[in-house]
Amino acid sequence: MSDKGLDIGTNMLVAASVDEDGSPIFKMQRDAFYRIVPKSEVNKNSIRMSLEKRGANFITENDTFVVVGEDALEIAIERNDVAKRPLRKGIISPREKDSLPMLKLLIESLINKGDGNDTVVYSVPAKPIDTHFDIIYHTEIMGMYLNDMGYKSFPINEAFAICLSELLDEGLSGVAISFGAGMVNVAVVLMGEPLVEFSLTRSGDFIDTSVGNALDISPSLVQLEKEAGVDLFKSSTKIMEAVSVYYSSVITYTLQNMIHELNLRKKELPVFRDPVPIIVSGGLSKATGFVRKTEAALAAGMDLPFKISEVRKAENPMTAVANGCFLASQL
Repeated sequence: MSDKGLDIGTNMLVAASVDEDGSPIFKMQRDAFYRIVPKSEVNKNSIRMSLEKRGANFITENDTFVVVGEDALEIAIERNDVAKRPLRKGIISPREKDSLPMLKLLIESLINKGDGNDTVVYSVPAKPIDTHFDIIYHTEIMGMYLNDMGYKSFPINEAFAICLSELLDEGLSGVAISFGAGMVNVAVVLMGEPLVEFSLTRSGDFIDTSVGNALDISPSLVQLEKEAGVDLFKSSTKIMEAVSVYYSSVITYTLQNMIHELNLRKKELPVFRDPVPIIVSGGLSKATGFVRKTEAALAAGMDLPFKISEVRKAENPMTAVANGCFLASQL
């Protein structure tokens, strides 16, 4: 039996498992694809040769080449274009109906097929509070796909998965905020029970698009620049300067809406005996100075309905969700 945890992110897929010695194993795959349509038969053969030479991960479909993963993003930028994603704002994109087979391909490349007895716990977003869309279809479709791959599948909220991964020393009590590409997910947990869960739709993609529009450059280029490393207190280029501005905007937007929602749902909130930590995770939280920016925003007159002991970054922001999903598969 080989149980797994699977973080199904808008920008990145991450799988967690253990090896024969019980040591954790994490595998990551860019959640993206890019179509190349040959202009002629000769062009088709030359494109194939080029893709094979660079070792790109691709499939052929109706005389077109579909490049998946990291190569999709790089090739799109080379062609001054934008790679597509199977997911949009954390859920299966209704605009990309033909992307579902790509998502299955990407997931299968990470976890392979199960034997019918294997378990996989997969992450899903919470219902958003700043827009209207249905997460039920996404949750059920992903479960169906994973079942078809030979797994017994169970969904878990993304932010709650971070709590399982990062709050064991605090008795699984506290707050987790997952700053992903498509969404920000929030969970308030008391003694292992998620009492409040919700999401927001302004996160990493918002930064990429906003900076791209402000500087008239490709959002994909902004994404790569951002992933190369961001220092929120030391901007070395115009792109990084703009990125830092929109990082601050996302952090402020998240905290303001989080406080508003928690105050609306006070009756659902626990009464914590002691101050509890806020765990920040996800790709955005990797930026140098992210915790400091969050602490500064909280100190600027933002009052939560309970006391906070600290703001702490997840031990590994890119694998915390998958790790929490795997731990859930062992419960």
